[in-house]
Amino acid sequence: MATFEFFITGAQIGTYSWANGQGNGNEMVVTVSGVQPLGTANDLYRVVVTQANEGDTSFRNGQWVSVYTWSESNPAGTLVLSQLNPQDDMYQGRASGHSYQIFSYSQNVIIDLRGVGQGTTHYGAEQNEALSEKLPFSGLAKTPQELLPPVIPCFVDGTGILTRRGMVPVGELRPGDKVWTRGHGMQPIRWIGSSQTCGIAHLAPVRFAAGVLGNERPVWLSQQHRVLLSGWQAQLNFGEDEVLVAALHLVDGDRIRLESRPLVRYWHIACASHQILCADGMLAESLYPGQMAAAAMAPEARAELQALFPDHFPPQPEHKAVPGLLRPAQKGHAVPQTSRPCLNRREAALFSLD
Repeated sequence: MATFEFFITGAQIGTYSWANGQGNGNEMVVTVSGVQPLGTANDLYRVVVTQANEGDTSFRNGQWVSVYTWSESNPAGTLVLSQLNPQDDMYQGRASGHSYQIFSYSQNVIIDLRGVGQGTTHYGAEQNEALSEKLPFSGLAKTPQELLPPVIPCFVDGTGILTRRGMVPVGELRPGDKVWTRGHGMQPIRWIGSSQTCGIAHLAPVRFAAGVLGNERPVWLSQQHRVLLSGWQAQLNFGEDEVLVAALHLVDGDRIRLESRPLVRYWHIACASHQILCADGMLAESLYPGQMAAAAMAPEARAELQALFPDHFPPQPEHKAVPGLLRPAQKGHAVPQTSRPCLNRREAALFSLD
């Protein structure tokens, strides 16, 4: 016998009060009432399928399914649901489909990869599926990281940003406020936004201890947020006075380290062009509104940024980057330009911050 392990979010699994089926054949409709999601999209659960065959590729009658909580600090988790039997042959086969599975033994549970609703849900001919359709294993994530959203360069809530009024917590800034920029004086904020997510795995912020890069107190940044490095190492290795390096690529496990937290609020600041800001004494970039930023944002925020920076969001994905040092985009290209050259992980390793 084989065991399979998958991951889903709390919004993809829930409990229900009762279910019944009406109709025959392809006209069979299953009504599931009293549905309650187990959690939110930020809650992750580990799904373990036992008593399965090596060649199984979907949920089927005879397997046992257990559901555990999952967190970075406790990956084994706590048992939440046990001995669920995916009886796919219930309701003439309508108990399962390409995106859902209804369990009635030993507890009333439903998995719906499109998202579990609240209240009453119907499964029937509108799914346009054969009655023999089963929920495939391929629809579930194989690692928890697959379920975590991408994160864009941003400041953690509480970070002080240098303005005309001195250091101001990033959450108190508004469009139109002027912030200090390196080389371009005071520049107005064109757009500012925030998002809250679970601060684990690739979403965990990077902590810079006080004094590491001129910061007066500890500073937390998202992993892809780039900071400014300058001096003889930049000139010797890259022929540049100043370069940008992602916070993640500077992690040393001591003065610069990842710090997971249950929830983290990230703030994004965009000026008319890519700028270098002062964050509690550390020099770090403003939002670089490229394809990665656009893909990671909520639709409303993305639409707002696209309206403000129409030339920064080309309709087609950018061409594959040339390996090595990433230079600012050439004039005439429909992509934003970084204010300094950006290093990759291998190049960042050439720097010593001692």
